[in-house]
Amino acid sequence: MESINWNTIAQQAASQTDAEFNQQLSNLTHLDVSEVDDLIKESKITNANAIKTLKLIDDAMATNNEKAKALSNIENGIGFVISLVSKLI
Repeated sequence: MESINWNTIAQQAASQTDAEFNQQLSNLTHLDVSEVDDLIKESKITNANAIKTLKLIDDAMATNNEKAKALSNIENGIGFVISLVSKLI
C-alpha cells in the first residue's frame, strides 16, 4: 500500500487557498492577480493576517484610532495597508 504524503497534500491545499484568496482580492480591488501576488510578497503578510487587516478596516463600529492601534498588533498589517493603498491610488 502506498503511503500518503500529508505534507504534500497540505502544501497543495495551502497553495490553492492562497491562489483563491489572491483572485478574490484581485476582483475586489481591480488589480491583476500578479499585482496582488506582488503586494502580498512586498508586505510580507500572511493571508490570515491580510484577512484580519481587511476585516479590521471594514469594521464600521471601530474608530480610526482603534483601528490604527489594532493594525499595529497585526504582523505586517500596516505595511500591507500602505502597499494596498499605494497600488489603488
